[in-house]
Amino acid sequence: MKIYSYYLADGVFPLDWEVCFNTVEEYKTKLFEKYTASQESNDFVIGGFHVLTDKIDAILNYALEDFQKEFPHNYELRCPAMIFPLPRGDESNGAEFAIILKRDEDGDTIVYSPLPLSYLEKS
Repeated sequence: MKIYSYYLADGVFPLDWEVCFNTVEEYKTKLFEKYTASQESNDFVIGGFHVLTDKIDAILNYALEDFQKEFPHNYELRCPAMIFPLPRGDESNGAEFAIILKRDEDGDTIVYSPLPLSYLEKS
């Protein structure tokens, strides 16, 4: 899986409004509640709740490893990893998930996404 990384610093302001996003664990809890409300239908379409959580965990693990490489001496997070869904925009009507990590030291923010987010690219 290709993951795009967007470093929000050096002229692009870091995200200082994390209150707008769910942590990964909060999102998984809400997703599970929605999933179980129509579990039979969701199992048919998605193939099981684990398919979603496996996808989220894969992106999260990649993000945490990359973040530690980016900041090898101080990679503590300011807040837990945050997440948001991204519609694929194709006939599947599915979604992907992007992860946001904020560095505790200075609030530097990196967004990890399986879909390109051109509005976060530096010009």
